[in-house]
Amino acid sequence: MAPDIALAASAREWPDRLHRYLLDHGGGRVTTRIMESDQAISSPFDVLFIDDICSFLTPRLVASVKAKGAEVVGVFLSSDGSDAKRRLLECGISDVIETEALPNEFVEKAAAAIAHRVVAIEPNLPVKTGALSVGVAGAAQGVGATELAVSLSAYLARTISVALVDADSVLPSVAQRLDLSVHPNIRTVLDESLHPTGGLVTSIQRAGELIVVGGVADAGLATPLNRSEFAIVVDSMQQLARVVILDLGPFDRTTVGVFARLSTTAIVGSADPVGLTRLIRSAQDLSEAVDARRLVLVVNKAPSRPYYRAEIRAEITKALPGLPLVLLPFDRRLIESQWEGSVAERGVFSKAVKDVARVITEAIDDD
Repeated sequence: MAPDIALAASAREWPDRLHRYLLDHGGGRVTTRIMESDQAISSPFDVLFIDDICSFLTPRLVASVKAKGAEVVGVFLSSDGSDAKRRLLECGISDVIETEALPNEFVEKAAAAIAHRVVAIEPNLPVKTGALSVGVAGAAQGVGATELAVSLSAYLARTISVALVDADSVLPSVAQRLDLSVHPNIRTVLDESLHPTGGLVTSIQRAGELIVVGGVADAGLATPLNRSEFAIVVDSMQQLARVVILDLGPFDRTTVGVFARLSTTAIVGSADPVGLTRLIRSAQDLSEAVDARRLVLVVNKAPSRPYYRAEIRAEITKALPGLPLVLLPFDRRLIESQWEGSVAERGVFSKAVKDVARVITEAIDDD
């Protein structure tokens, strides 16, 4: 049976040459042109041809494609020598072929790849580290998601290894909040994960016991990480820490795929009526994409009067029954710690953060 073939995007001419040959002579059919890694994982095909210089070629991608029963053939320029071929082999591809090969040789290579395919009982996926990933997202901008992510990370880092990652693509502020440099940052981690040079430890910073990965301070002009790049960063940090906490910035419905791979997510909203409405709406939108049991609701700067606190709990419980809720009080100590680039270790806010940690742990254990 002729194989279904996928061609990864390339600046070289071999994909067009191969495509024309298949249209004229048969021997296979091109089902899709792959433009990004997510498409390679989700699209149906038997064999993927991909360049050694393809920007999204990684061992993780190859493992994911093979896990769904397809094969990957690497294409390299013979004049690049053994280094190009070595990189393909290190990624775990099924076979290699030179760009200068004739189209019928590509077809033969594809046929050979699926002829020797062995269907594994268990997918050849990366080994799970057992580390937890916790997202912290705001129902809107400026509701305190970053402060919760920082304080929660610092609290947990007292007893377990924790990595705090600033994944806010619009207004990243973790590095600034902790008085750290804006470089290295999340893009540095991604580059090191894809093209190792000095090791992941060269891509991180530390604030006491806490591992910190800052965001890209570019006013949102750079292209945000896509889902596969996000997954690579999380997986890399899970090699260094037992818990990875991600400051995700304000919730955006277009990025719900990111939340689906996390162990749990805390959604933060403000304590005013408009803030509660946004918090409820964000949680409802997110619960359509992920298991609601993996969500934790947090109301920041909650008033101290029992009447208002009871009203907040009543409104959220009515709209979102069964979801855990924590109220974080206003604490003047936070203002001092923010100006000093430190973490408030005492006070009513710090005490409430412990409740958030407990509720998150329970949500993960119950999942």
